[in-house]
Amino acid sequence: MDIKNYNIITLGPSGAGKTVFLASLFKKLSTPTKEGFFLEISDNKQRKKLKEIYSKIANTNEEWPIGTRILTRTTFTCYVKDHNLENVEVCKFTYIDYGGGAIISDEDDSVNLKKEEVDNADALLVMIDGLKLLKLMEGKDQDNEVVTQLSMTDLPNMMELLNKANKDIPVYFVISKWDLLKGHYNLSDIIKRLRDKVRELDDIVNLRVNAGCPVRFIPVSSIGLDFATLQSDDSMKKNPGATPELFQLEIPVAYVLIDKVTGGNKAIKSSSEKITRWGVKNPFSNGRADEVEDWETANNHLVISFLKRLKNFEEQFPEANLGTQSHPTLPSIHTFRRHKKVVCSVGFTSDGKTLFSSNDDGTVLFWEVARRNLQKEIVREKPGWVVAHLSQDDQKLFTASAYQSIKVWDAHTGKLFYELSKEHSEQISGFVVSPDGSKLISSSRDQTVKIWQLETNGARVMRTLSEHQGLVYTLAVTPNWDTLATGGTDKKILIWELPINNDKFLTLKHPNPSFIKALAFSSDGKMLVSGGDDQTICVWDKETWNLKFSLRGHTGAIWSLAISPDNRFLASGSDDGEIKVWNLSTGTLITTLTEHTDMITTLAFSPDNQILASGSDDKTIKIWPII
Repeated sequence: MDIKNYNIITLGPSGAGKTVFLASLFKKLSTPTKEGFFLEISDNKQRKKLKEIYSKIANTNEEWPIGTRILTRTTFTCYVKDHNLENVEVCKFTYIDYGGGAIISDEDDSVNLKKEEVDNADALLVMIDGLKLLKLMEGKDQDNEVVTQLSMTDLPNMMELLNKANKDIPVYFVISKWDLLKGHYNLSDIIKRLRDKVRELDDIVNLRVNAGCPVRFIPVSSIGLDFATLQSDDSMKKNPGATPELFQLEIPVAYVLIDKVTGGNKAIKSSSEKITRWGVKNPFSNGRADEVEDWETANNHLVISFLKRLKNFEEQFPEANLGTQSHPTLPSIHTFRRHKKVVCSVGFTSDGKTLFSSNDDGTVLFWEVARRNLQKEIVREKPGWVVAHLSQDDQKLFTASAYQSIKVWDAHTGKLFYELSKEHSEQISGFVVSPDGSKLISSSRDQTVKIWQLETNGARVMRTLSEHQGLVYTLAVTPNWDTLATGGTDKKILIWELPINNDKFLTLKHPNPSFIKALAFSSDGKMLVSGGDDQTICVWDKETWNLKFSLRGHTGAIWSLAISPDNRFLASGSDDGEIKVWNLSTGTLITTLTEHTDMITTLAFSPDNQILASGSDDKTIKIWPII
């Protein structure tokens, strides 16, 4: 197959650090990382040259290397090691260094890029000299020659070149020498100062952001802290015995791949099922991905490896992205397809090794997650909506069917222990079982909620709650079973203290009243999350029952919610077919998962917070990595 080559054009005046950046980037990624990918240069002369440049950088007894003033091209090939330790070629990057001499003058017109070459670029990197930026931020002498050169020559000239390029090409402003700025200025203040000071840059940013083009500011350091010290004459003196600590050099390259590949590469979606165990525990072995076996799986592996790095970067620098929020889509790591109808519920055993699922065809299936196979079919009910839960000790399986029936089974053999009496008059919409297995609470379309006392060979109803004035769609209980929340078509969330000794309850209402279709408590019991027809997710503070914040982004009703056991992530599923993963503490969107083709009916995180399982009206179950 044809290997994609990504063209990256880098603009930067002499001294901005382009040469040091390129050599250090190659040094950092020329040996296999823990994820098993690395860069190589086929041209022996170019490879030798970059190694020589980095040697000069790292050797504290050597002078700094001389910058490039002419147009240079360096092509890197990106490899991933497969399960046989063979190198799989995934893609190429051609790094085009637009010589610094052409930025500050027209002294050599031979370095100029052709218009068609610029228009065919996959990304434009604009290198901003961190030393000049430091002087600008310090603001001690606005007439300083260094500051004047940055604001009056360097940036305006580079913006003029950007103006000639197509407006849909991503632009990454790379701030070099971040070691000089770190700890003194934050990225937000730097971006604001640059845009205020250089009108041409502000115009470019506004134009591209309005056109929906990615625009990012990326701090990097090709030497890291403590390697060199800034002198009074603005030179950098290497510290004896110091070692370079390269910082975020791969982030611009990672963004090129992610912006281009996740924007519509169907191969990633169709092939992602071949990648399995690396997304769960202990993902890498001997510097390689265990399940990489061909180009498609290697390409997927590289994408998710880069996504993990970009996630860490965006958590550290959330202000870096000025253009359209990317929230890149992760590929799933497996799809289970044995169900014949809509998947009603999914969940994990206590060790996370086994997934169970129930289906509208009346079956409950158990799947071995690591080996990706069907373990057993343990229950076969009459066809119809079936919801399943597993006891905390994994010994008992509870099911509720469309025929108002709740049954308790041996989770290993499928033997029926007993069936609860049919106290509900309509379909059971959901139920929860207490950790000690002594209580069960069920909700129904008959507008009631029932609290059961479970016994050895049966159960009895202790209390019936009839305060809802519509169908009860959903319920949730805090982990310590001190609070019950119920919701339904009357557009209300009712909050009860457990055990219920009186008829007192609290009513919560969404900002835009809607049917309540999903509820979930955090594992620490401090937050309740709700979702419904108004496409809005509400996060409530259990201490005060005040609304902490609302989350919006789905284009359909919210049907399912799940919170990771460590309370870091909230997953939401909608009838728009999308799953969104949010940072629960900040309410920011992390990623959107889009492979399902119909409503998301159920979600569950594994006990170790490593993966997310989803079930859908499209009859499939998908397993997703959590990065």
